[in-house]
Amino acid sequence: MNEQTKAYFRAIEAKAKENRSSVSHGEESAYWNYRRSLENGNGEFECSELPWTTDMSDFVRTLREAGIENIVVTERSTSLMENLHKLAEQGCTIAELCTAPHKNIWGEAEDVYGIRIDLN
Repeated sequence: MNEQTKAYFRAIEAKAKENRSSVSHGEESAYWNYRRSLENGNGEFECSELPWTTDMSDFVRTLREAGIENIVVTERSTSLMENLHKLAEQGCTIAELCTAPHKNIWGEAEDVYGIRIDLN
């Protein structure tokens, strides 16, 4: 993550500490994916959990404002297909299939399947 991205999410964290209701659901989802990306230490913005489809536009706006150009979706939920279509509605495109380093529940490194999405 670059410094612009880190500063952006530190500001969201500070805003939430001051007034929790001032942070939108899309911002909150982006923030938690940011935190997990840092914990996994893979250098890319990994989305292991995408937001509700109703919050997708706010989520993508937040990522773009944070300076993020692409994400790696590793989510495995039953709503994955719908979420991919909601990302496409926001002007995002599928770049490629990939793997991403990830820490499992025991803290061990493993590669997980992902889909790299360009935010455009």
